[in-house]
Amino acid sequence: MSALDTSSTGLQAFLPPRMVQSTVLPVMRQQASELEPTLARICSYHLGFTDEHGDASSAESGKLTRSALMMAAADGVGLRPEDVRCQAAALELLHNSTLIHDDIIDADELRRGRPAAWKVFGAGLAILAGDALQALGLRMVVDDPGPGRAEISSVFTEALARVLAGQARELTVRLGPGTGIAEYDRIVEDKTSALLECALVTPALRAGRPERVLAALRSAGRHLGLAFQIFNDVEDIWGDPSVTGKPVRSDILRRNPSSPVLAALSADNPVGERLRRLWHADGTTAAYLQEMADLVEESGGRHAAEQLSRSHLDSALEYLGRAELSPAASTELTALFDRIVHRTP
Repeated sequence: MSALDTSSTGLQAFLPPRMVQSTVLPVMRQQASELEPTLARICSYHLGFTDEHGDASSAESGKLTRSALMMAAADGVGLRPEDVRCQAAALELLHNSTLIHDDIIDADELRRGRPAAWKVFGAGLAILAGDALQALGLRMVVDDPGPGRAEISSVFTEALARVLAGQARELTVRLGPGTGIAEYDRIVEDKTSALLECALVTPALRAGRPERVLAALRSAGRHLGLAFQIFNDVEDIWGDPSVTGKPVRSDILRRNPSSPVLAALSADNPVGERLRRLWHADGTTAAYLQEMADLVEESGGRHAAEQLSRSHLDSALEYLGRAELSPAASTELTALFDRIVHRTP
């Protein structure tokens, strides 16, 4: 179960608007360059600004999903892009800190089509670089003098704490039939939804919007994260590697219980029983993983997950409609939600 990220070369279907790129990337580049020299080099490499030697690079810097959400939400509450530029850049830096750490935890050797930071600079320095991005992102928010600074700072620190808690539970909690589905939701709500909620709520805090608006935007972000993660779980088993940027069935290989697998493991029938036996055995061959994938689909796990992802996306859009945003921004965010979940242009 990977957090919403930009890990592949195949994610070119969704590109950040030029306005978001021109507003956010220069801030990220400047802030990263001012870190301690070794940490600046690692962070700038991870962010796609430089190569491993520190020379300028045209590598992919990511989809800037969170900053795109924040800019659209800002427009919806009557703010200009520059009113949340610092917060948008800070949120992207916090997100990227988790990606550096995720690559180490999962032993993933590639990030955005080139060697991950830990493969180039070593795990120890990469951990410190991820920590540096966290400190940098939080400092940017705390130091910004604009309206709602205290409330926004609190939202950022709480979001980061939730991400870390979700990552810890993902590594320590054993998911299985029954209670595993509720625990899965809890992990996703923290690890994936927290930063999306932060992106949507921050402009409303800056604009001084009432609690009912904040609550609607939080719920929209929560359901958006669940919709994405569940659909991403489906892609892990049946997706096209040229689109997802990762080998299929990696979650099954690691015995990481994803949404379709949890639904299938709960099936009270011979197919579910066969899947449970294979799941708890040690098989890792391509044929073994294919058989498990086929059993997940035969037991209805794929269909259940696809329907659940759609339901969460519908809920996200319903809450978005309650957020009292401008019609143009609501239309933009509706399209953006769909692109995030389904990786469509």
